[in-house]
Amino acid sequence: MKKSRILAVLLLMSLMFGGLVVRLFFLSKDDGQAKEAAGTHGSYTLKIAAPRGLIYDTKLRPLVNESSRPIAVVCPQSDIEEQYSTLAPYVSDKSTLLTRLQQGKPFFVAVSSGSITADGVSIVSTPVRYSDTAVAPHVIGYVNSDGDGVSGIEKAYDSLLKEAGGTITASFAVDALGRTLQGLSAEVNEEKGSGSGVVLTLDKDIQAFTQQAALKYLKSGAAVVMDVKTGDILALSSVPEFSQNDVAAAISAANSPLIDRAFSAYDLGSVFKISLCAEAIESNIPTSMTVDCTGKIDVSGRIFRCEKLSGHGVEDMEQGLSNSCNIYFITLGRLLGGDKILDMAKRLGFGSTLELAPGLKPSAGVLPTAQQMKIPAALANFSLGQGNFMATPIQVARMISAVANDGLLPQARLVKGIVGADGKMTAIYAGTEPQRVFSSAISGELQQFLINTVDVGTGMPAKPDIGGAGGKTGTAQTGWVKNGKAIDEAWFAGFYPAQNPRYAIIVVSEAGKAGGTSAGPVFKQIADHLASYCGLR
Repeated sequence: MKKSRILAVLLLMSLMFGGLVVRLFFLSKDDGQAKEAAGTHGSYTLKIAAPRGLIYDTKLRPLVNESSRPIAVVCPQSDIEEQYSTLAPYVSDKSTLLTRLQQGKPFFVAVSSGSITADGVSIVSTPVRYSDTAVAPHVIGYVNSDGDGVSGIEKAYDSLLKEAGGTITASFAVDALGRTLQGLSAEVNEEKGSGSGVVLTLDKDIQAFTQQAALKYLKSGAAVVMDVKTGDILALSSVPEFSQNDVAAAISAANSPLIDRAFSAYDLGSVFKISLCAEAIESNIPTSMTVDCTGKIDVSGRIFRCEKLSGHGVEDMEQGLSNSCNIYFITLGRLLGGDKILDMAKRLGFGSTLELAPGLKPSAGVLPTAQQMKIPAALANFSLGQGNFMATPIQVARMISAVANDGLLPQARLVKGIVGADGKMTAIYAGTEPQRVFSSAISGELQQFLINTVDVGTGMPAKPDIGGAGGKTGTAQTGWVKNGKAIDEAWFAGFYPAQNPRYAIIVVSEAGKAGGTSAGPVFKQIADHLASYCGLR
């Protein structure tokens, strides 16, 4: 009896199992619905974008992510012809679009319109990191294809900017082969980041017209605008520029556009004569001291010549600076001696540098040694800002700021602080207190010397339309020769306006002809724009 019951249970179980097999067979033939039902347990996620945190100017105006573009998130449907015909007019690579639709797997593609309507298509707006006419590309820097900061502020604050932006993803229901299920659209998710951003000292408007002036007159070189009291860098332009959207082209370009020339060291030339004047006045050498410039001078058997070969005649210190007389300053350098000239140069910040952002440092330049200053020809060269001496536009901006700021030397500052998602500063990087490098009285005399240089001297091409200015030209011999011609570097460094100066403006032109004619017009155009900031227009 017990045995027959066991057989009956086994028979019943066999019948039930057979019925299940038959049911599964018919379900598998039911137009693929069973397969789709199984597929609902699978999902596929696409990372559409990982927006980075914002970089702002000093007035909290964005310098990146200023525009957006539409992205089509596509779930390929059974009727790919309809999807293709709808999307194709808005897609640049139509053949790739068709291929991806035929593969049946979810994808996204940039489109030229945000108003596309089609089954299985969702439109997502994503930020465009860089515009085609970028503001301060060398300062901002760029990211690579993985979204990692490679240069500039993008590299210096890479972790913060990554965490700040969050991610945009799209999730799809897919079958076992990774194909989207029919009739379903993507689920778009935006995960917010911290919302933090980096605030720079750059002023977006000043940066824009500084770039315009530099691009108009310079083939290669740099222009810097600095607040003379705080040392804040308000504008920094390096020419040639590069497109952050096409870095590959910049890498292969012959003129090295990725180099930040504002952070690079150059032969300075006669702009350095300002430093000699400061040391001379401090050393009680009267500004009325005269030198008879005959056009040349013998320094231990080596002949140094003035740019005016016939000579300037008898000049005092102000005239010597205004005319940029080499003979006057070689004579002055001999009186001062190498140690004193080196001391003032170091006090003004030449030969040293400061980190403006994590890992972001301008060149320290090059100063000659005290031992080299014992060589008469080396001392003569250094007195003219030549020889074994190089400086950056940032360093020169600080020197001009000290002249314009009553003898107080500011430290350069590029990053103002960190801002939170609410627009409030969470960290402020205060600038350091300016250091006194010479007296207010010396500053006043130097200012007048430089104003005279612009009014009647070599700096006349830099004279603004309104407000006046003080400045110094420089044409430095590099020793390089190209196509049989000597290559010089032309400078104009000055302050604006002439009275109660607020801005230091520094311009260097690689392979320039002369400081006044090659760099002066850039200074003038920038100063003319700054007139309204000073209430002069």
